[in-house]
Amino acid sequence: MNIKPLIVKSYLESLTEESELNRIFPILLTSLGFEILSKPTENKGIQEYGKDIVAVGNDIFIDKNEKSYGKKKRFYFELKGGSDKDITTTTLNKKDGIIESLREISLVPFNDTYPNFDKLPSKAVLVHNGILKGSARELLNNVIKREFPEGGEMEFDRWDIERLTDFFSKELFGAYLLTDQKSTKLFNKVLINLNASNHVLPEFIELMNILFEKEEWQGWHKSKRKWILLFETMKLISFIIYTEAKEYNNFDIAKRYLTHLTIKYWHWILKNKLEEDKKVIEYFTQSFNFYFQVLSEYFQRTLPIAIIPNGLSSEHSGRYEQVGYTKRTFEYLQYFSFYLNTIRHDNSNFNKETIQPLVSIINSNSVSQRPLVDINSIPIIDILNLLIGSSDKQSAINYLKGVISYIKSGKEKYNRLPDAHNNYESVIRFIVTNEKPVYYSDSTSPLLAVIIEYIAIFDLEDEYNDIRKFIIDNKIDLGIFTPHHGIKSQSKKFIKNKDDDLEEQLFSNPRFNDGYQHDIPMFKELQDDLSFEDFKDEFSRRKDEFKYKYRTDKAGFPFLKDLAHIYFQTPYFPDKWRNIIIMNE
Repeated sequence: MNIKPLIVKSYLESLTEESELNRIFPILLTSLGFEILSKPTENKGIQEYGKDIVAVGNDIFIDKNEKSYGKKKRFYFELKGGSDKDITTTTLNKKDGIIESLREISLVPFNDTYPNFDKLPSKAVLVHNGILKGSARELLNNVIKREFPEGGEMEFDRWDIERLTDFFSKELFGAYLLTDQKSTKLFNKVLINLNASNHVLPEFIELMNILFEKEEWQGWHKSKRKWILLFETMKLISFIIYTEAKEYNNFDIAKRYLTHLTIKYWHWILKNKLEEDKKVIEYFTQSFNFYFQVLSEYFQRTLPIAIIPNGLSSEHSGRYEQVGYTKRTFEYLQYFSFYLNTIRHDNSNFNKETIQPLVSIINSNSVSQRPLVDINSIPIIDILNLLIGSSDKQSAINYLKGVISYIKSGKEKYNRLPDAHNNYESVIRFIVTNEKPVYYSDSTSPLLAVIIEYIAIFDLEDEYNDIRKFIIDNKIDLGIFTPHHGIKSQSKKFIKNKDDDLEEQLFSNPRFNDGYQHDIPMFKELQDDLSFEDFKDEFSRRKDEFKYKYRTDKAGFPFLKDLAHIYFQTPYFPDKWRNIIIMNE
């Protein structure tokens, strides 16, 4: 049994006019080769006069024997979905209903600078993801005869759920997404199990791999339609995941899956050296903008909860909530920090007011300063950099001191430091049994290494002396992971993966380890005390240890690197903080 049309039809029937049908229909038109001149998302708040979408394209939707088959025309699409998807006497006669919209299409002209636009034949198309009820058929036919008489200036057509299913199945879903039995099964399994896991399903990861590896990039001149279909398919998948997440009232689903899609998409661009291809970047930007809109909606829904006292805690997590609360909070903070960093990239007025929600989350959730695993360094670094970037140096210092206090308290009270192996299960076992698990590692602390360098950045001598004593007394080794790929690196010969550059690995390898651990000494010449001034001198010399020219930065998406670090939980590279300049207040 071919389940593809069933999947497509079921999905299309669920769409609503204002948000969903208006978003997905232009994707179909693009795949059909239309040039879209105007669409609903661009005209919000402007009267459309029955023309939700205006496009120019070849009319291949009539009998091939007709003279005008394949002829370029002006198309005026009026979209009806949701409660208006079925054509009834009610939806025909209501205010702003179908009759009113069709009358406006025929009476109110649309002006555009498209070459010879006014000279092209015109066609009105009523698009609805439902059916025509028998009781409304005669009335609709009479309206069509009156507004679009045979031989008149404008033709008329109607695309209902059956025709939409056919178009979407053949031209979009079937053209790239559901082209074979394996892809169809994978996609169907993803949709069925979206809400069954807190992770991205392996079937979705496999599906993304299949789609991006289906064709080898050989330039736009080869298979241009296939590449357009690939890019439009990414938008389609994003939108389907989003609408399914809305059905579950769980936007975390959309956040997780669209994050993976974005990472995979950008890795494909880097791998094919396409970050300077304007057409490719234009398509990627459309997908990324949708992902950012999803994040915006996610935070609009969750932020009011996150900023109340202990808002990110859960009453239903049981005895391990002291770990779950911290894990949940740091995960929330790292994505919110990414969201703010994306805004910061395009906003020259980024200031304390912009960052106030982040401060509110931290103040409302005390565990925001209590790292349990070393990889919590990602949101900690992001928070410090955002506070510094918003000229709120004192808040950054206060946050840093809070993190230090929690780390010291954990060691003094429970003999426990953040786990360098980043295993929350080991943390839970340690808390429950009060015995350190075999694979729990806290003799080396990359997190403390980062913290002590921030102490140097903020010029906090008392905190340096205090934390240095703590490190020495507890025999903690400090080390910072540094890739071999730096511009001035002396260790490039040790790079294991010669096929992928640093960024290609960053965006694809969850176990990236092509680098070395740089030890941060607490003594001068092995045994002499290392004064704060000596440490700052050492730190100053380390600033140029790792520098790299990122193609992602040059393409205008520097914040995407943060997303890769977050998604794969890869520690930030030292260039993330070592060149920060603190402005005197």
